[in-house]
Amino acid sequence: MRILFFSDLHEDQKAITHIQKLLSQVNCAFGLGDYGSFGRGLQDTITPLDVGTDIYLLPGNHDPAEELKLICANHDSFHYFHGEQISLGKMTFAGFGGGLPGLPFGISEDQGRFILSRFYGIEHLILCTHPPPYGTVVDRTWGGHHIGYHSLREFVLENQPKAVYSGHLHEREGVTDTLGETKLTVVGPSGLLVTIDT
Repeated sequence: MRILFFSDLHEDQKAITHIQKLLSQVNCAFGLGDYGSFGRGLQDTITPLDVGTDIYLLPGNHDPAEELKLICANHDSFHYFHGEQISLGKMTFAGFGGGLPGLPFGISEDQGRFILSRFYGIEHLILCTHPPPYGTVVDRTWGGHHIGYHSLREFVLENQPKAVYSGHLHEREGVTDTLGETKLTVVGPSGLLVTIDT
């Protein structure tokens, strides 16, 4: 199965057009959040992505979750994915959106632990998140600060999913790391095409 992961379009028309083209090449896609900017531009950014390919959409910290739910309800190929899971063959994909409190969709560490508790014990798991796990190469800013989620780190170390695909850190797009046996990858507006044996 050929899958597209993308994130952090932030109303950029060139990025929107690029993702539109990639969607025609895949079986399904996962949008990892931050389509708009500071609560604005969500609908104008993702509506053009309705090209018939199923897209599982996470709200990023810039995206009002209720607005995203409403948009998904009005598009057959859009699926709200925060706190949800989907099985594709033997693989299960689970979603965790948001970001640290302070922007339109903030998730506290305790809220994060509650959401992630739904995914404990799932075999052949691929975790799709907006924020990355704390304390790795993929959550380090240009200034050297780690801004990922402790709750995600705990979950990954305890459950060892097959992979974690995240967005959020624009400066880390394309960067990979590992946490235990789990591969971590940051995606962005360029998109990442992945072939997964389901």
